[in-house]
Amino acid sequence: MTYRRREVLRAVGTVGVGGGITYGYDGGSDGTGGDYPAGQPDRGTPRPYEDYATHRVPEDYETIQAAVDAASPRDLVLVGPGVYNEAVSVQETPRLTIRGTSRNDVVLDGEFEREDAVFVTADDVVLENLTARHYTRNGFFWTSVAGYRGSYLTAYNNRLYGVYAFDSVHGRFEHSYASGHTDSGFYVGQCEPCHAMVTNVRAEHNAIGYSGTNAGGYLTVRDSVWRHNMGGIVPNSLDTEANPPQANARIEGNRVEANNNADAPDSAFGYAAFGTGINVAGGQDNEIVGNTVRDHVNFGIATVPMIDQNLYEPRDNYVAENDVRGSGRADLALGWPQGGGNAFVDNDAATSRPASLTGGFSLLGGDPWVTMVLIEQFLQLDFGESPRGDWRSAPEPPFEELERMPDAETAPPREAVRRPNDD
Repeated sequence: MTYRRREVLRAVGTVGVGGGITYGYDGGSDGTGGDYPAGQPDRGTPRPYEDYATHRVPEDYETIQAAVDAASPRDLVLVGPGVYNEAVSVQETPRLTIRGTSRNDVVLDGEFEREDAVFVTADDVVLENLTARHYTRNGFFWTSVAGYRGSYLTAYNNRLYGVYAFDSVHGRFEHSYASGHTDSGFYVGQCEPCHAMVTNVRAEHNAIGYSGTNAGGYLTVRDSVWRHNMGGIVPNSLDTEANPPQANARIEGNRVEANNNADAPDSAFGYAAFGTGINVAGGQDNEIVGNTVRDHVNFGIATVPMIDQNLYEPRDNYVAENDVRGSGRADLALGWPQGGGNAFVDNDAATSRPASLTGGFSLLGGDPWVTMVLIEQFLQLDFGESPRGDWRSAPEPPFEELERMPDAETAPPREAVRRPNDD
């Protein structure tokens, strides 16, 4: 069954004002999540390639694309300092590595007219130690691949996404930074199971720090910093991508701070999540564990329904052992309608909606007021009345704070990730 978005909004709004249930829809397209575990276990260090050639830019080739076109699988394209005004495409060479010799000094610049800094459709391609700025779509973009890794990347002031994997599996984003994007800094979407990990990254001044539409199953987002975005970490269910609802992601050990930035750029969904640290929007069977969440004007951690062509109710989410403080409306929140089974266990938090989510084990019904707060923001966004900044002029990254790749000029290229059952 499909409902028009405004009809669903009107129905939920009636509940919020009058208190009576006027409308009910249990789940989305089929109302079920996947059957995969949430977290992606560590799989060990990727193994180095032994038989490879190095293609140097600009010593051997004037452009990165020329070196890519000349390379074979397992080769290394090693890029020296400079500003490269090009859009690189890797479509026919799997297991290729493109690496900068200096993260801050090897810059791909779209000049506000090229689409993607690096666009990848080949399997097991690795991008390392590079900066991408001023592209009209994305910084670093993998789509429909098996195997990917982005390490020591900086993406800033690109129109849509910073570091982006779509319809792709067996991947890892690490030691990377993203800012100034109208959708999200980091994105893993439309994968089930994903077999992916996002770790030791930092996102700020984006519409959303991390977005994961319909993404889950062996998917972990951990040990990272998400601050000064409109919204922080947002796993979500949408009909615009395949296989809703979102289910089975683990969000663990993150620092999530002050995601209340009304000056961040936004073009799609960011303001709907404004002022919330971790927002499970229509997701199921997720694990939100051991995060430190601070200083959000709305909610620290919220589990709420997601409204698209269908209404996706959150269900069976596990929120445990998080340290949440300084939230304007509530540290912990569960919206209505919700599908049941949402457990809040041993969180250190001062306030909640509904009451009694703090402390020990709580398994309660949802609160329509929580949903109405976020719906009000969505309506402002939908009617073009929400605040937003310009992606072209968002703040530049703190370059001096960004970690450089060790031994970038001498280290051998490595596989993207270790696959399950690899020897």
